Parts: sequence; structure tokens; C-alpha cells
Amino acid sequence: MGGIEVFTADRVADVITAARAVQIPLLAVLLLGACAAKARRAVATRSIAAGTGPTAMFPVRLHKPMAIALFTAEFALGIGLLLTSGRIGAGAPALAIRIATALLFAMGIGALHVLRGRQPDAGCGCFGDLSDTPVSWQSLTRSALLCGAAAATFGVPPLHLPANAIQAAVVLSVAAAELLLLAFLSPEIGELMVRLGYSEPCEVRRLPVSRTLAALRASSHWRRYRRILTSPEDEPVDVWREGCWRYVVYQGQVASRRVDVVFAVYLKARRAPVRAGIFDATADKRAREAADAAAALERSIPAPRQAPVSSHPTPVAASARAHSVPHRGPHRTVHHVPHQRPGILRISKRL
Repeated sequence: MGGIEVFTADRVADVITAARAVQIPLLAVLLLGACAAKARRAVATRSIAAGTGPTAMFPVRLHKPMAIALFTAEFALGIGLLLTSGRIGAGAPALAIRIATALLFAMGIGALHVLRGRQPDAGCGCFGDLSDTPVSWQSLTRSALLCGAAAATFGVPPLHLPANAIQAAVVLSVAAAELLLLAFLSPEIGELMVRLGYSEPCEVRRLPVSRTLAALRASSHWRRYRRILTSPEDEPVDVWREGCWRYVVYQGQVASRRVDVVFAVYLKARRAPVRAGIFDATADKRAREAADAAAALERSIPAPRQAPVSSHPTPVAASARAHSVPHRGPHRTVHHVPHQRPGILRISKRL
């Protein structure tokens, strides 16, 4: 029995040690992933304060500085955890980085709690546009779990590879169990699965104008019409969107006439189809004037008059009926020729 108790106690100690050691790389990956997600949303929306939910609690003038501070803290702590996980950063530097990480998650718990009370429909913004779901108990529990994980790293010795297969299995089992727990507490997983299985219609697809201009300048139509453009490449005259296409207009010159070069770029992230055409305002004006003149001329020509319809026969009609009756004489017969004009007769000798 004593041997079994010692064996069990040793295994429990190994599991606890492995669990504490796993937190360091796990926290580093989460911090760097959150930082990358915020950077991606900032680039897509061209706003560095976008997607960071807790910044909404501060005045508008502080949104950008607080977003920059949060981004910098996550990046610095993620890199710091990786650098101090070995023998290089052992001691006071490693302890300082781990304490700062725990304080960051502790402040996150308070910020999310206040955000949930003030703006119930706002997301935490932890992982950029994936965190648009309103703050719930799952987000608060996850922050508390990560805060505890960061506190558990205090005093952990420098990391090293597992000594045997049993230690490797313990480390992998602990890491897998914690990842499953974090996935259960993360509403971003459900949003990610929806996005992977759902193709967004192009009519509502969000694509910045800068991506459209980049796709345009990489197309063959741009190289073909670039020589006739007179406006700067980065300053189009007009840009608008219709359905799945975005139209970009530049000024140009053809044969000393001012024209508009219109490019149509399909709203697609990669290999977007491009169409192009030239609009000549002068030629279009002349064509409209010619069409208006032709229509006015057609209206000015009077319609041909038609003979009135009467119930009394006209003299010409009476004469035609008279000639249609054969007249028999002693030697000749007069016949009316139906396919010739009235009044033209043919005389034939009677046999």
C-alpha cells in the first residue's frame, strides 16, 4: 500500500508540475494570437482602435492611446514569456514578466465586468472581429482561468524537454485538457466555425478600397489604359459600389479630348476580375443632340391624310362597277382587267 501511495503521489506531483510548465507557452501563444487578431482588424478597418472592446469605456480621445497600450502590452508579454521560459531569463526577469501577465488578466476581468454592465451589447474584442459576441459569463470565466494560469507560473523552473515518454504523455494530456476547456469558454470558436462553413455573399462583403486599388494596379487593364490617364494613380476622381462590383474612375485624354476611364473591380480578396471602359462626354453629348434633333424632325412631319369613308359610291367606283359588267354587242365584248388601274380596258374579238 505504501508503494502505491508513493506512486500515486509522485504521479500527482508530475501532473501538477507539467500543468504549471504548460501555462507559459500556452499564455504566450494566446497573447500573441490576440495581438495578431487585433492587428488584422486594425489593418482591415484602417482604425487602430477598432475591435478592442474595453477601450469603449474611456473617452473618445483616449480610445486610440488605450488600444495602442493594450496591443503593446500583449505583444511584449507574449514575447517576454517565450524569452524567459529557458535559462536565459530565469530569476527576477521571468518573475516580473509572469507577474505582469497575471496583472493584465486581472485587469481584464474587471474591465469586462464593467463593460458588461455599461454596454451589454458590446464584445470583448479579445481576438479582433471574432470577439463581437456580447460579454457573457464564459468570457469572464476564461479571463479568471487565464489569470490563475499566469499566477501558477510563479516560481516555475526553466522549461526543458520531457525526460521520458510518460512525462511527454502527461504534458500533452494536460495541454489538451486545458485547450478543450478554453475552447468551451471561448465564444470565438463558434464564430470561427460559422465563418469556415459559410460563404459570405459578395453583395455584403466588406473589402477596403485600398485592396480594390491594389487589385486594379496589378491587372492587365490598368497597364493598358495607364498611358492615357492624367489624374494621379492614388487619387481617383470617383469611387462607388454597386452590388458585387466597385467602380473606380480616373481622368484621361484621348486625341486631345478629355475622357473618363472607368474600371470595374469585382469584390474578391484574391485574383479579382477587372473590367475597363472609356467614357467620352463630348461624343455622348453630340449623340444625344443628334438623337433629339431626329426626334424633333420626325414630330414636325405631318401624317398623311386618309380619304374619308362614305356609304355613297364615288363616281370612280361606280364607273369601275359599270366596266366590270360585260357589254355584249353584235361583234365585240368588253372585259374589265381586274389587275390593272380603273379605266384601262382590253378589247378582244368574240369568237
